[in-house]
Order: sequence, then structure tokens, then C-alpha cells
Amino acid sequence: MKRTLLFLWCAAADLALDGLLGILWFTVLIAMVSTGISLLPAFGIGIALLWITAYAARGIFFVERQRAQALYDIRITPPTRKRTTAQGFGGWIAQVFLDVFSGTFWKGFLHTLLSLVLGTVFWVLLQSSFSIVAGLQRGSLDGLSLPFSGPLVAVVAGVLALAVVLLYIYGAGSLDRLLAPALLGTSRTAALEQRVDVLQDARQGAVDAASIERQRIERDLHDGVQPRLVAIAMTLGMAQGKLDSDPAGARALIDEAHRETKESITELRHLARGIHPAVLTDRGLDAALSAVASYCTVPTTVRVDLPTRPSAETEAVIYFAVSEALTNVSKHSRAGTCSVGVTQTPNGVRAVVFDDGVGGAELGRGGGVGLAGLADRVRSAGGSVAVHSPAGGPTVLTVEVPCAF
Repeated sequence: MKRTLLFLWCAAADLALDGLLGILWFTVLIAMVSTGISLLPAFGIGIALLWITAYAARGIFFVERQRAQALYDIRITPPTRKRTTAQGFGGWIAQVFLDVFSGTFWKGFLHTLLSLVLGTVFWVLLQSSFSIVAGLQRGSLDGLSLPFSGPLVAVVAGVLALAVVLLYIYGAGSLDRLLAPALLGTSRTAALEQRVDVLQDARQGAVDAASIERQRIERDLHDGVQPRLVAIAMTLGMAQGKLDSDPAGARALIDEAHRETKESITELRHLARGIHPAVLTDRGLDAALSAVASYCTVPTTVRVDLPTRPSAETEAVIYFAVSEALTNVSKHSRAGTCSVGVTQTPNGVRAVVFDDGVGGAELGRGGGVGLAGLADRVRSAGGSVAVHSPAGGPTVLTVEVPCAF
């Protein structure tokens, strides 16, 4: 009995708010969507208005989701926002259309319309009940004399009206409680499908990152260490031929081979550091990124603010992403200063690489193999990469990797 009364109070409060907020939400959404679509021929205005509509709708649906959870004591899983793979201005336009014409948007819009109807009927029913009871007590309704009137008739009518209102509150509240998770959230099946999509994308990112890394190692060995080792073998062969006839010349060739051997060892160490540096395992991100920054041709400051050490996988992804970013800074940015900041977020770790160079960096096609490999490696860990690099600079690369501390 207590639970039923509590449910009726919550449902009545929800319907009362639906009648007030429903008109506001529905008016805002229908006006912005219709205006934005009608202004699509005026490309800039229409797209900008739809972009504002998408963000306004997300805010409205968030408020409605929180309100339903609080009033009905239910759990609504927020739907995952689908994101476009396109980059740049075209990607922004594609994301706008993806947001506005997605099933999530229109299911939320349907919930807004349903709330408007249920709330309006509640207020109309409530007002009509008061009007009828008051008219029966006066003996007239809307100027017409009533054959049956008086306090007793008004009390009976009031009891019947209250019963009708309570039945409506119970039915409308039950309907809203049932439909709110379906229209404002995501089903278990949809959540699993989204999770499968994320895992498939991460798997493909891991495959792509491994392929790019393998090609890089092969290229470094073929173009760097292998020619040096061939040269060392040839030098030692010439020294061997001169041991008897020209000991001084043989000694000079052996010295040259020794020097080339040490340079080859250094190059192999750099190559091994690119695979997985020992300092990262031993001392963590702060020391490893400081070592990488010392090789950057642009003066670079590093700040790592992590209260606890993240997982080894997260450290490796952040390290390689920052390393690749600093390599790009050295090769292409023509910057005067650069900075690296690593901080903890509620869901993981964020790394931001800033340089004041010429800009023009971009992900995806045309962005270069380095940035493509960086994005694939981060994607394999379920993270995300964003690049803001207008022509003329500055460039800000942001990497976020989920991690449980």
C-alpha cells in the first residue's frame, strides 16, 4: 500500500512537470529542427542551427533521464553517441547529420511528445474535475442550471472524479515508467551490440597498429642497421687482407669498423627503445617521456600529474602516442616551444601535446603514416585521438585512454 501511494505521488509529480516542461521541450525541439532543415539550402545557417539542436536535445534528454530515474527509482543506461570516422570540416558536418537523424534523437523526441500529451491530459482532467465538482455544488455549470446539485452531490462527484484522476495517474505513470528506459536509454541488446562494435574497432586498430609497427621496424633495420653491418663486414675483410702487407692501414680499418660497430649498437638501442623502453617499465611515464622530450629538436616541457600509476598497457599507449607526436613536432612543426601534459580523468588518462608551429596536421587520409599509426594504437586500447591544428598553428593533439586505476 505504501509503495502504491509513493508511486502515485511520484507519478503525479512527474505528470505535473510533464505538462509544464513538455510544452517547452517540444516547442524548442520542433522549432529548431524544422527551422534548421528548412534553412539547409542556406548551408551555414541550417547546419549551425542543427548543430545547436543536437546539443540542446542531448541536454533535454539528460534532464528527462535524470528526472525519470529520480522519480521512479529506475536505472536508465544512456545511449552511446555514434561518431563519424570522417575528419575536418566534412567530419563536423557528418557528425551533425548523424546526431540529428539518429534513432537516439528521434526516440528522445518521441518521449518528449509523449510527456507533453500525458501531462496535458493530466492538467485538463484535473481542471475539469474541479470545475464539475464546483458546478455541482453551485447548481450550475458553464451558465446551465443542473437538476442535481448540492453538497452531497458534489461530494459524490468529487469522490468519483478523484478515482478517475488516480486511475489516470496510475496508468499514465506506469506507461511513462515503462517507456522512459526504452526511449531515453539503450536496451541490453543494443548495449551489447555497441560493445561488440567498440571491440571490433579496437581489434582492427590493434591489427593496423601492429602492421605499421612491423613495417617501421623492417624499414629501420633495412635502411639503418643492415647497411652498417654490411659496411663493417667489408671493412673487416679489407683489414684482414692488409694485415701482412700494410699493418698500419689494417689497424685504421679495424678502428673504423670498431667505430661503426658502436654506432650500430647505439642505433639498435634506439630501435629497442621504440619497441618498448626499459625506463618506462622501471620508472614510469614521467621518466620515459622526459627521456623522449630530450631527443626532440624543439625545446619541450613535460608535466605528468598522475596520483597513481596506470596499467602497463595504458602507459605504453600514452608513451608511444606522445613519442610519435614529438617526432612529428621535430620533423614538421617548425615550432619554437612544445609542451606535454599527462593528467588523470574520471575514466582514464589524458595526454595533451601542444606546439606553436605552423599547424596543418590532421588525422586520417592525408595526415601521414605517423599520425595514422598513432590513432590505430590508441584505438586498439579503446581510446580516442583529437587534433586541432589550423593553418598557421598552434597544434594541439589530445589522446585519451580508458584505464581503471
